[in-house]
Amino acid sequence: MAITKYSVNPDVYVAELNSTGTRLSTPQQLTLDERRDFPFSWTPDSKAVLFASDRDGIYHIFKQQIDEMVPELMVGGDEQTVAPRLAPDNSTVLYVIWPRLGEASVRGRVMRVPLSGGPSQTVLEQDGLGNVQCARFPSTLCLFDVRGTSELLFFRFDPSTGKSEELPQARIEDTPAYAYNWSLSPDGKILATAKGKGGLVTRKDPSITFLSLENGFKHVVTAHAWAGIGSIDFAADGRSLWTSAYTNTGTWALLNIDLQGRTRTMLGDIKMAVGWAIPAPDGKHLALWKARGTSNVWMLERF
Repeated sequence: MAITKYSVNPDVYVAELNSTGTRLSTPQQLTLDERRDFPFSWTPDSKAVLFASDRDGIYHIFKQQIDEMVPELMVGGDEQTVAPRLAPDNSTVLYVIWPRLGEASVRGRVMRVPLSGGPSQTVLEQDGLGNVQCARFPSTLCLFDVRGTSELLFFRFDPSTGKSEELPQARIEDTPAYAYNWSLSPDGKILATAKGKGGLVTRKDPSITFLSLENGFKHVVTAHAWAGIGSIDFAADGRSLWTSAYTNTGTWALLNIDLQGRTRTMLGDIKMAVGWAIPAPDGKHLALWKARGTSNVWMLERF
């Protein structure tokens, strides 16, 4: 039996935006290890990136100043911790504990830890827990998603008490639900969703749906001429999305797509995959990941 094994090793990069947000500097590598590093958030002063890394064997959460070479461990331990997000109070970091690969349990936990350091506390537990994200103050909205086989559910929750309730207007019924990516606008008024690559099918001219959480109004924009979307994240001003996209010919790009669908290619790469981009609160910096992939064929005999 011959099998193919493919792997990528993402690193966190930081780039600067000009004052109008129309040009992006050449991204500079922030994480210098050879493990997998994924950015998720910034500190309120826009001087440090919060990211998840498996440099300890399993994913832990780190904080690294953009002018330093060595990160600080924020959350360690023997559990897989991912998706650090800043809470609206700007002093608390929320993150997710997912079951390890191969575990029978499907229950995840939302945790909180002081940004300045200290012990973690459980916020809530949920089967099928996916991502978590919060708006910025003065909004207090925080969301998490639950992914079933054929539906994606959204819940608002209180990061202090863990009390939660579903947003039925945001429910998505589609297969596979895991293929969806989403982002909450900084003011907490708009939820953006997009379906990336699902199963073996690559979508042509993928679309992004904007849902008003105030009145339930939806509108859809299309990323023309692209084979698929990898992720979406609102810009710091909430007027556009940072979107990773790819073609069928192996080209990756970072796009900026406004709420009317106007698209600007900010970064392109034919040698490295381009992942999601997280804007700093000041709107002057982006943290993104880029990765080189390796692919090898393995032969098994007498199995």
